[in-house]
Amino acid sequence: MDTSHSLYSTQLSDETRARWKASGYDPEKLPSEPLLRQLLDAVYQASLLREEGEPVRCRVILGSPAEFRSLPSLGTNQLMTLMFKTPTPLSAHQIRKLAAAAGFYRSLLAVDIDPEDGELKLWGIINTGTRWVNRVSGSRPDELPLPPNLVIQILGPGHLVVASGDIRIFETSGGVLLRDGFDPFLSAWLPERFQSVKEALVKILESSPHQSTAKICHTFMQSTAQSVIRRAISLIRTRGHGGMLTYICDQEDAEALASRWFRFRVFFQQDEGTRRFRQLIVRLIERLTTIGQARGLAVVTWSDYQRIMDAEVQDIDDAMVEFAHVLADFMSVDGALVLDRSFRVIGFGAEILGDSHVSIIHRALDLEANHTIAEPADASGTRHRAAYRLVSGMPDVIALVVSQDGAVRFVANHHQKVTYWPYLP
Repeated sequence: MDTSHSLYSTQLSDETRARWKASGYDPEKLPSEPLLRQLLDAVYQASLLREEGEPVRCRVILGSPAEFRSLPSLGTNQLMTLMFKTPTPLSAHQIRKLAAAAGFYRSLLAVDIDPEDGELKLWGIINTGTRWVNRVSGSRPDELPLPPNLVIQILGPGHLVVASGDIRIFETSGGVLLRDGFDPFLSAWLPERFQSVKEALVKILESSPHQSTAKICHTFMQSTAQSVIRRAISLIRTRGHGGMLTYICDQEDAEALASRWFRFRVFFQQDEGTRRFRQLIVRLIERLTTIGQARGLAVVTWSDYQRIMDAEVQDIDDAMVEFAHVLADFMSVDGALVLDRSFRVIGFGAEILGDSHVSIIHRALDLEANHTIAEPADASGTRHRAAYRLVSGMPDVIALVVSQDGAVRFVANHHQKVTYWPYLP
């Protein structure tokens, strides 16, 4: 067996083992050090390849056929395990050739240690269906999660996510471990920017003829909105194209304001079609509170929502997933996707106008950006500089910028400074 590996794979192996242990996962789920290095090296090298002009993107899971055959079949979304008649030796070349058959959002390539020769072999394809994304992006979980085995996601060249089942452990981009970043969804400043939208939705629900003794928890709207955007970001990152999402004010004439700052490829007529998210969240809350009342719940929480099995709730949840895909599709067009803060879709493919020049930006050093460091704006790409210019000219705008390499920045005018947060979920 060839045990020579790059220094990178050695460092990646050390990081995997250290993070795995720190997270409290079963050490028996990891192979020996030489085999772990071999696996990580093959996956990393595959990430640098292309197949018929397309970058390699797939998920690889370490586990035996017996493990997956023994999993219980629950509901209609059980894993479908397809075994190769003859396992093939693991290599970057084989991953490249098989990646298209194991679509990133639906399947995994399965790897195990051959009991006869001790070598790593690709032995099959495991179809998970697309609902595994729900668990990663914080929405309702499927009833059958992946087992807590080592999973490596290939998102792009040198861009890997190492996970235990569906739970992310760490991420690399361009061969560099992502350490510098935050999850702004967990901040205090971001939800505050959407407070008026939340209050408006509460008024809509209070005036609805639907009444229930059960209430929805105060963070539910926030969690629902964030799950949609997390999913859209995840979709854009894996497409390798990049994109931009901007939130403008939530006033009724938002589209008039947008027309002064954007030149749209597509500018939507404002009607109920553009208010899809508001319709869905109102329907979802009404249904959940009805179920909550029937179950004797005073308050329906996000955890309750994840556990409730109801056909109508599932239909609405599926519609939320589809809405996230629509947003990602719009973001994939060159230019910005523009929403107001109630998630009303204004338009997409928008060129940012204005001639304001931003020379200095500030990188947040903590979640609330109480401490920042100044950086030259010109060190960033065109998409980022456009976002800085927009936020400088419209201080209430929030922009999310996704680079082609999958890096994400939240940009906002914070404490009278154009500030960005590297996104690290």
